[in-house]
Amino acid sequence: MSQAELSVKVIEDKPSLLTVEFSNLRREVLNGIRRAILAEVPTLAIDEVLFTENSSPIYGEYIAHRLGMVPIKTPDDPEILSQISIDIQGGNPPNMRVEYQLRAECPPQLGQPLTVSSDMLKPLGVEEARPVYDNIQLFKLGQHQVVELQATARYGLGKQHAKFSPVSPVVYTYKPVLIFDKTKDEPCDQHVSVCPTNCLEYKHGELVFTNPWDCILCRACEKACKSGATKIMWDENVARLTIETTGSLPPKVILKTAILILLKKFKLVSEKVVA
Repeated sequence: MSQAELSVKVIEDKPSLLTVEFSNLRREVLNGIRRAILAEVPTLAIDEVLFTENSSPIYGEYIAHRLGMVPIKTPDDPEILSQISIDIQGGNPPNMRVEYQLRAECPPQLGQPLTVSSDMLKPLGVEEARPVYDNIQLFKLGQHQVVELQATARYGLGKQHAKFSPVSPVVYTYKPVLIFDKTKDEPCDQHVSVCPTNCLEYKHGELVFTNPWDCILCRACEKACKSGATKIMWDENVARLTIETTGSLPPKVILKTAILILLKKFKLVSEKVVA
């Protein structure tokens, strides 16, 4: 029996969002890519914070944690990133560090609390490794309160801490399939009205999808069909992978890096087996 040909189609490509449709790709491979994206693609994140002064009411640990969760622009070479991931997992993390400085003071003439945001976090030497967003609120200072600190960012993996993960959600879904036996049922508006995404319609006396990818597989239409004529299934040969990034890396770079990481791991295993 011949194996069906693999096909890949980009459905949506935005700076922080990528949706790719795979046909005839085994679920184990697709889920492996998803897990590698989530846990093994490296990014830069603040990992050490040294306070010179902190007269705010917020503990230094809280501020350090908030700084760590600020996404930082990371060099986007998939080949280098995949090797960094392999090195980290092998116990040889890279020595690259990026230093940051932050000093904030609320002057008495301001008349209100000072909001300290991520744009006040200044990189020293590596201008490209700036926070992705300038408007992330970190904390507030009252009159005469001062916070001065130095922070250090390093490479890490999502499996070590969530702050290193380059994505927020990364999910894959199978293509929904609607099976309708019109010999068992007559057209009924209830099938259409119960659908929460309004993706159903009657056409030529048959219940069909307006767009199958709008279906969320809730099976409300199936439950509303008393005769059993409506069935909702899914096609495991067609799936869409959606990647929404934190902004540290472009989504296509994340996907390619994850695939390279898996390939390098397979190569290492192959070399060990042959040896």
